[in-house]
Amino acid sequence: MATTGVGFRWLDILEKEFDKACVELDTSLSDLESEDPETVFSARQKIATLSSCFAQLTHKALTIFQNSAKLEF
Repeated sequence: MATTGVGFRWLDILEKEFDKACVELDTSLSDLESEDPETVFSARQKIATLSSCFAQLTHKALTIFQNSAKLEF
């Protein structure tokens, strides 16, 4: 069970770091929006794609961790 607990903790930390980085990047883009709105829009679309991919990966990892936890009992 210790291995599964580490996996859940690792996933939680990783999600928090990803969210923090996305917020910081979006804040940085806000500063540039008045100078080049088209580039900022494109960058935000790419961030949205990255976020979607990360969410899917996180969901798959969570499913794997949950299945591992069931097997450990």
